[in-house]
Amino acid sequence: MLSRLSRLSSLVSGFILLVAALAVTSDVLLRWLFSAPIKGLFEISELTFAAIIALALAYTNYRREHVSLDLLGSPGEKSPELQILGSLLTTICFGLYVILLWRHAEAKTAYHEVTMVLGLPIGPFWYLVTVFMTVSFIAQLPVLAEDLRALFSGRMVTRKLAPQLVAFAIFSLGAFVLYWQGGDLPSLAKVGIGFAMLYTLALAQVPLGAALSLTGFVGTYFLFGLNPASLVTTNHLTSTLSSADLASLPLFLLMGNLAIAAGFADDIFGAANALFGRLRGGHAIATVIGCAGFGAISGSSVATTATVGGVAYKEMKAHGYSPGFATGTIAAGGTLGALIPPSIILIIYCVIAEQPIAAAFVAALLPGLLAILLYALTILILANLFSDGAPADMTPAKYRPFDAVRLAWRPSLLFMSVIGGLYGGLFTVQEAAAVGSGFAFFFWLLSGRASLRGLMEATRNAVTASAVLYFILIGAGVFGAFLNFAGVTTAILSFVEPGVTPAWKILLLLVVMYLILGSVFDTVAALVVTVPFVVPLIITLDYDLIWWGVVTLSLVEIGMITPPIGMNIFILKGLLGQEVSTSTMFRGVAPFLVADGVRLALLITFPAITLWLPQFLK
Repeated sequence: MLSRLSRLSSLVSGFILLVAALAVTSDVLLRWLFSAPIKGLFEISELTFAAIIALALAYTNYRREHVSLDLLGSPGEKSPELQILGSLLTTICFGLYVILLWRHAEAKTAYHEVTMVLGLPIGPFWYLVTVFMTVSFIAQLPVLAEDLRALFSGRMVTRKLAPQLVAFAIFSLGAFVLYWQGGDLPSLAKVGIGFAMLYTLALAQVPLGAALSLTGFVGTYFLFGLNPASLVTTNHLTSTLSSADLASLPLFLLMGNLAIAAGFADDIFGAANALFGRLRGGHAIATVIGCAGFGAISGSSVATTATVGGVAYKEMKAHGYSPGFATGTIAAGGTLGALIPPSIILIIYCVIAEQPIAAAFVAALLPGLLAILLYALTILILANLFSDGAPADMTPAKYRPFDAVRLAWRPSLLFMSVIGGLYGGLFTVQEAAAVGSGFAFFFWLLSGRASLRGLMEATRNAVTASAVLYFILIGAGVFGAFLNFAGVTTAILSFVEPGVTPAWKILLLLVVMYLILGSVFDTVAALVVTVPFVVPLIITLDYDLIWWGVVTLSLVEIGMITPPIGMNIFILKGLLGQEVSTSTMFRGVAPFLVADGVRLALLITFPAITLWLPQFLK
């Protein structure tokens, strides 16, 4: 019954997301064509997205799809013996969310708060969100019950349980120190204890969202009491669920999933092949261009690698490319998915760092084009120096620009409508994402691939991926508030003195840190657990936060192809199986890491590469 309930919740939330996207698209078209917008749609959509995410969390809970860090198992796998603490704390976290949302709904009802335009009462809507969050809490219970049965049946021996007990003991010790000595401790000590509590839970495979939320809540509680902790957690929970900026995240994911269902990946790769296939190494260049184009549609490195990878490898293998060269090109090209706007990871950074999303998208354009150029140059050099990697085609493809236009007109039109409308001032980021979803839905209907099953899968994937990210962002907000209360800026200044320590040494330290984290952790995880303490340091150094966001994005994406755990490499490994060894893939990606190093040095040395276009358009 709970399995059916969780699936139903994902389908209902996905359907509501699609309706919301089409409604906002209609509002934009009516506004600009007939000056007749839908009255009050904006304020309704904000509340609607809170309901969508609260309900979608049921599916992610039941299927254990939340992001967690894993240093003890293989990438993408969770060690069963390490899940009991995570399931217990996730259950507690969602129980806390239900209580806080209910109190929030009570307060909105008691004060008779209404929406500004339509005058609709807000309280009942938050009661509905509370009901949906309760469904998500209930969906988490069988997960906890399964792990408890494993514990009490003897399948989880003391040796396997030990890491969780140690993690919980360290977390409890940190909370105890904050409670008894919090008022007397220096800021550096309080911040250090907070991070120790967080990383201990995270490394014990507690889902990152729960680890962030509970560390922030418990830390604030033991420093200031229950009411401040409840207020802070409630504010970040409700503001994240109803954030207009974050609403663009599920909409862009919906756009990408519908584009995949409509066959955009084949269109983009085919168009790039028609333009560059005649060159030596041209199919590899086409793969990079295809990854960049698809990344601009999907906004995800993982989705780009998984979708383009199988098609591109077969194409390059058929034309005599070596396995290392082919897989290295695909893995490196996949990293462009997070850099070319609209980027899901860049949206997350902007929300945490409180930076304008539209300006960050503009800033990422030139660095993204630079990455494509450097990858293409790397391919040309390798193809001409090492003929075995990319042999000359005995029957080279013809230069077919008209075929490229014919193949790429749908994704090009979609990209131009979203980016052009956004930068042209026609609509906001949320509206741009909705219009992109609406157009992608239209293309999907006319693609000849339309089916109810395909639509259900596209909407479900969009809302469940969004729910995973929202859970992390809620926790990041709560933990960030705790760090501010603990004095994170003061702590950083006591540890690093910008007036004494050269800025280049600090930047070098951060670069090394992100490269290490990016090679071991998930991209979102590496970003969320570091931005709260890195942003104050960048502000202290008087650097631009949007510039640093693009640099950070480049760093964590480089980590996606860096040993020992380059996530893109293992995604390809999963696609190709035993056909290509992991060591061959890492050797193939090495030249692209050199190109990434050149790009990173240019971005840091010449910030104008990132900042010139936003200033010019302004």
